Amino acid sequence: MLFIFETHFMRVSLLLLFSFVFTTNVGNAQDQTLLKGMVTETQVSNDTLSLPYSIYLPVNYSAKQPSKVLFVFDPDGEGVRASRLFTAATEPDDFIIVSNNFALHQSLDSLDANANKAILMMRDVFLKVPIKQNDIYLTGLRSGARVASALSYVVTNATRVLLVDDIYFANRFSRRAGRNLVMGLVGRSSPNYYQMSDYFYLMNTFSRDNELYAYGKTGEWPDAVLLRVMLNRLKHLNDERLNRKLPDTAYAVDYSKDLEALKSIITNGEYLTGYDLIKDAKGDYRGYVDLDAIRDLQRSVRRSEAYSRARKNDRSGNIEEQLLLEDIDYFLDEDFAMANFENLGYWDERIKQFEAASKNNSKPREQEVAHRILGFIDYKIEDFLFLNTQRLIPQRIFVNVLNTLLHPEESQSYLNIISLSAQDKDYNTAYFYLEELLKQGYGDYESLYEIPNTELLKIKPTYNQLIKSYLGKAKF
Repeated sequence: MLFIFETHFMRVSLLLLFSFVFTTNVGNAQDQTLLKGMVTETQVSNDTLSLPYSIYLPVNYSAKQPSKVLFVFDPDGEGVRASRLFTAATEPDDFIIVSNNFALHQSLDSLDANANKAILMMRDVFLKVPIKQNDIYLTGLRSGARVASALSYVVTNATRVLLVDDIYFANRFSRRAGRNLVMGLVGRSSPNYYQMSDYFYLMNTFSRDNELYAYGKTGEWPDAVLLRVMLNRLKHLNDERLNRKLPDTAYAVDYSKDLEALKSIITNGEYLTGYDLIKDAKGDYRGYVDLDAIRDLQRSVRRSEAYSRARKNDRSGNIEEQLLLEDIDYFLDEDFAMANFENLGYWDERIKQFEAASKNNSKPREQEVAHRILGFIDYKIEDFLFLNTQRLIPQRIFVNVLNTLLHPEESQSYLNIISLSAQDKDYNTAYFYLEELLKQGYGDYESLYEIPNTELLKIKPTYNQLIKSYLGKAKF
């Protein structure tokens, strides 16, 4: 198992969140009527922010009785849609569901800002409705999953987490992570597939209850039926940890809903994930309900041709994929350390091969692996550049050049190369990547004269002639 999260998830300091929880000056919770059985749009404000969010109160909600709460962090700020999705996934349970109506920044560097906004929203909810202390659940998709996992390390009692298609982790949070109950869903073609696999490999050493499952809709919220099974698993395992004694009727209702959901998951072609969930759900319900129906479902799936074929295809490719990943990881580290510019042609060819495979629908297995590998290369580049912001100029130029091969349309790496080359007095490289940037259609004239460490470069005739030939004017 390759522990690739060792450095990537040590980037953002969350120490500020501790003080934020206790010192933020939250305004009074607004006197707004929250309607039962429907989603209400509301907001919270402080001296500098006004954040809209959605809140759903279950039909049987009572202000005199604390409720379970599920905080849903949607990357695009589609809080109403996300709340309705999770309402469908949790009914007829008594969850209060809260989701952000403000977009979350995609960059990991923005995690502190995203988390601070999330805490402001959470505190406002705590002021408005009574919450069961041991029933605070967090879930998020992509950047929302990073927020959910980060908050689980610093917000007391928010230790029940469902992460979808991304995570945040740093080794210094290992002790706090060990207390969490975490479920995960990752798209089979997700660029975060390997990072999440390694994270859950670690989390499984803390508790076998921490499980990761794959699903088909990479980068999107899964269907409500899959979310229902995942949330019921979290809820039952939480009750078990707290030694709660629930009436058999409560388990019977959940069992009936889960059974229908599992059948739907299988019908939708999720044979491997569905079978794993059937096995795990069977263990969750053992001793509480009659298991004959779920055993029958398990047997029918196991005997099906479609399941056998899916299992065979999955197993046959695992060894080759692992060897490929290890090779890519080793050679990237070596070339990063040596700033091996001679190997850029090799990486250009490999990236093109993976991009072609990622678009080839006729070979779905190879397509999935290509998406994962491209995501891994992207992660390695981003990780190196964040952790090495000083010195190592040749290495940083090399990694930025590699990033232009992976993302030729993104301007920042070109600007970085110009800055680094100017520091290294390698003006020909700076000119070359300035022209490559301008060929891409880059038109921010002022920014070309504000690139850090280019005081001498930007007054040189060649630099100005290039800008004038593409943008029609120059400063010097």
